[in-house]
Amino acid sequence: MVQLHTFTMGYLNIGIGLISFVFFAVRYFNRTDVPKIKNLPEIPGVPLFGNLIQLGSEHARKAGEWVKQYGPVFQVRLGNKVW
Repeated sequence: MVQLHTFTMGYLNIGIGLISFVFFAVRYFNRTDVPKIKNLPEIPGVPLFGNLIQLGSEHARKAGEWVKQYGPVFQVRLGNKVW
């Protein structure tokens, strides 16, 4: 019984450590060097990749859709940078 408890606690500690590492890694890599511009709409994106996945191969068409939805001036994340 004692060995089983020690065995599961080891996995619990490893799991908590991995979750903590992933959480802080995503927060670190998702930060930007350039501050966001206040009162300028920003397209919601995916952590680490920003809007790169949303753009896909037809990026001009997608940008046109964003212009219709958000207006002529907006912020886009390309990776972990704001453009």
